Amino acid sequence: MTDDATPPDYLPEPRPTSDKVAEREAALQELAGQSAPAVPPGAASVLTDRVLLHTSWDTGSKLLPVLPEHVGGLVLRGAGAATGIKHLSKAGFDRPIAYDPEGYAVAAATEDDPFVLRPADGGLFGLTLEQELQRQRDFKACVALTPTGYLHAGDSDALRAAVRAAGRIDDDDVVFSVPLDVGWFQPEHIDHLIAVLALLELPKAVFIGGHFDPLERYKDAVANLRRLVAEAGHVAVLRTDLTGFDVMSHGAFATSIGSGGSLRHMNPLGQIRRSKKDDKSPSVLFGDLMSFFKGSTLYEKFADSQAPVYDCASCDGRELNTFLTKDDSIPAHRHGLCTWADWIPGLHACRTLADRATWWRTQCVDAVANAEIVNTRINQPEAFKPPETLRAWAELPSWLSAIHPVTRRPRAPRQSS
Repeated sequence: MTDDATPPDYLPEPRPTSDKVAEREAALQELAGQSAPAVPPGAASVLTDRVLLHTSWDTGSKLLPVLPEHVGGLVLRGAGAATGIKHLSKAGFDRPIAYDPEGYAVAAATEDDPFVLRPADGGLFGLTLEQELQRQRDFKACVALTPTGYLHAGDSDALRAAVRAAGRIDDDDVVFSVPLDVGWFQPEHIDHLIAVLALLELPKAVFIGGHFDPLERYKDAVANLRRLVAEAGHVAVLRTDLTGFDVMSHGAFATSIGSGGSLRHMNPLGQIRRSKKDDKSPSVLFGDLMSFFKGSTLYEKFADSQAPVYDCASCDGRELNTFLTKDDSIPAHRHGLCTWADWIPGLHACRTLADRATWWRTQCVDAVANAEIVNTRINQPEAFKPPETLRAWAELPSWLSAIHPVTRRPRAPRQSS
């Protein structure tokens, strides 16, 4: 990308005209008919249409023995990530591995310093951006991710500064990390966010910040994330949860799903991670309900009923309500990995992206219905409630429309007295 194409300091945002809406609609319909996401330029093309596992090397090394063939590769983070990538490269691991530099966990992006540049191991002074990118190349990461700081909602100066700096990068193996607070997906920010990111030709990796499931915080977040991946150029969504399947059904070129709860979103910068400190049970994926629950919750709900039994490569007949202690964390991660990996062939079997979106919506509708079936079976009417994000996936139109935009789930009809 040349300097001439670098986004200006001021980006006017006129109200969409009917011609602009028509152009957006035509682009969305063209995207709907594609058989797969568009291939990003440069080295990032190796990630096209892949669902990866986002994890640390410490955890990832324990998951490798059951890593399903449908999982498209790894995104490693943390202190041992470089060692892990080197080890796997020497061992002949045949899937792409990227490195998450996690600049967003250290500091916010600012207009003056959009990237978080830390010293290398044992060093005293922060690296330059080029040195940080070269460090990732040296330990054989498939792409080099920028160490962008956390982008607080509405901080347009920091966003534009980061995009301008990324626009000056000439290397074709770089992916621009975009660590967004979930507040960016509110109606007052989404058009500007898309407009700025769409000007950058580099592939982009979006991370979403917020506690637990960030998308539950705002009613428009699911639909606006779909807009982002469809309209902002080549976009991947990393360090996420089952949202990965939703974005891969709406144009994202890749996604990575976290091995555990803390790696299925970014923690808001400067805020303590929320959790029940006295509950050591891990988060467990209930596949039929397409939802994660604490192991203690599953134990409680199935106290008087037969819990589902899973025969995946990890569980081998284990009951879902038996993940209760810290020692069950790796088995729970393995179970979750094997469960969502089984859905990847269904995603890839669809003829077009519009078909993917329909397939995904059907899975979500079934999962919402399954919650009521399970509640009836265990005789607990309110035991399992579908998360708001799952309901949005099930109830929003399966594909986007610029002419008839729907950004929120329809309201449930009032019950007659």
